[in-house]
Amino acid sequence: ALMSSVDSYLNSASTLVAHDIYRRFVAPEADAVAMLRVGRSVTAILVIWSIACAMVMARLDEGIYTIFQTLMSFFQGPALAVLLAGTLWKRATGTGALVGFLGGLVTTVGQFLLNNDAVCSWLGLRPLFQIDEPFLYYSIWGFLVAGGLLVTVSLLTRREPDEKTSLTVLR
Repeated sequence: ALMSSVDSYLNSASTLVAHDIYRRFVAPEADAVAMLRVGRSVTAILVIWSIACAMVMARLDEGIYTIFQTLMSFFQGPALAVLLAGTLWKRATGTGALVGFLGGLVTTVGQFLLNNDAVCSWLGLRPLFQIDEPFLYYSIWGFLVAGGLLVTVSLLTRREPDEKTSLTVLR
């Protein structure tokens, strides 16, 4: 089952890069052979990157659960804010979503760093949160910052045309 999941992730990632990035932005006229070459290259890079990550994680004191949850918390809050605004609010704009997501991401990573013992001792501070696994706090603050920035930037930028939002906003 694990090999099937890994195979699916690698296939999806290589397809996404080849079709959605390479063909769209780099070489719109790429033939099947070039696309296959890009897909195989992406797969090889991801496998090497995964092996390197596994070697680094083996040396860390924290378990894979904590590492995974912490990494996911960087994206969960900001992504939820963008998803909810994009499906529930007609006034949300792409620029607002991008600024909100990036602002939320900076917030969550910043909180992680301000909760890291090594960073805090270097800065002469105490850790931000006084619990062992504060990843849910990162998500909550990332959601709030992303939502606030998304709303602010969306209200300051030009509204998306109704033809564009009619298929994405719930009625």
